[in-house]
Amino acid sequence: MKKFEVSTLEAGHYFTKPVYLDESYILLSPETPVTEEMIDRLRQWSYQSVLSDGDPVAKPIAINDGGTEAISVSVDRDVKENALFREAESYYHELLGFVERIFTNFVTRNELAERQISDMVKRAIDMVRSHRRHILRLSDLKARDKNYIVTHSSKTVIASLAIGMTLRLPSHKLIELGTASLLHEIGMIRLPPQLYMSAKKLDEKEMRAVSAHTVLGFKILRAASFPMSICLAVLECRENVDGTGYPRKLTGGKIGLYAKIIMVAGSFAAITSARPYRKPLDGHSAILEMLKQRGKMYDETVLKALISNLSVYPIGTYVELANGTRGMVVDTKADNARAPMVRIVAGPQGELYAEQPVVDTSSNEEYRIVRAAADHSGDSSPEPSQRN
Repeated sequence: MKKFEVSTLEAGHYFTKPVYLDESYILLSPETPVTEEMIDRLRQWSYQSVLSDGDPVAKPIAINDGGTEAISVSVDRDVKENALFREAESYYHELLGFVERIFTNFVTRNELAERQISDMVKRAIDMVRSHRRHILRLSDLKARDKNYIVTHSSKTVIASLAIGMTLRLPSHKLIELGTASLLHEIGMIRLPPQLYMSAKKLDEKEMRAVSAHTVLGFKILRAASFPMSICLAVLECRENVDGTGYPRKLTGGKIGLYAKIIMVAGSFAAITSARPYRKPLDGHSAILEMLKQRGKMYDETVLKALISNLSVYPIGTYVELANGTRGMVVDTKADNARAPMVRIVAGPQGELYAEQPVVDTSSNEEYRIVRAAADHSGDSSPEPSQRN
């Protein structure tokens, strides 16, 4: 799409194709004019440009299908929503850079700055509290130029803290949990990258090497004088509640809470991320896969806490409702994981709505979610694995 500077927009002009705030948010349809109010709103929210495949013209373009290919949304609402997501996204990239520096300093200088890590975790706690709906759109947080361990650790921090807040952990325990989440893969970077980035199935010897990373991480953090609660969380974060995990094959009651949380948060982050040996799952499919392993790999209370934050249809998921309309999940309800709040964007025939009401999908049978609307064709559904 072409970029149009906000400073060049003229009130009263139209575009021949829909205008977008970004690749996800439609701002104007061809039959809707640019207004001074819209321009002021864009400036207010610090937008420098908009996107369109069309061109500005003095007169509207006639639409033969009654306007089914374009919509006009509330500028004030959607610009604000988009701005909040951009704030969350900006913090995520800051977190990525921080984690990358922490791991680099460890590899090159054998240093782990505990105070700096603690300070960054405190910021992550604030971000999850203030931008929960946006920072938990983990599938939409992209970082193609970062090492997988960096992105995985960063997303695990965010999901772990959301779970910890749902479980009402006090602030000092959230800081410990966030620190353990951030460092839970520290032992992995002592291993050859081909072990965790390989596209082929690992043999028994290679799997044993990968399985050593939690013990390596424990020893690294103990040597750096981290609290035992954090060290144990890293040691146990690959233990399954049914005793089939590693390194000690602990069962549920013997596994620490931090480790159980990291196991659930890390698995969701991993399953929804692309790996050389498999494609990612969308959030809804990932939740369904994880539910198959409740009481086996995952502690049921912790898994329920994740779902209470994301719902069975995580924020950002497109869904189809019983009345044929389609929408995007924009918020969750702790008391009903299967019935999140959905913004309706299109009718049964695909016609895009100018007004996009947010509905409670439990309030009326016609708003009941019948399926995720995304096309998953070609995606393989990986079994949850210890090899994240």
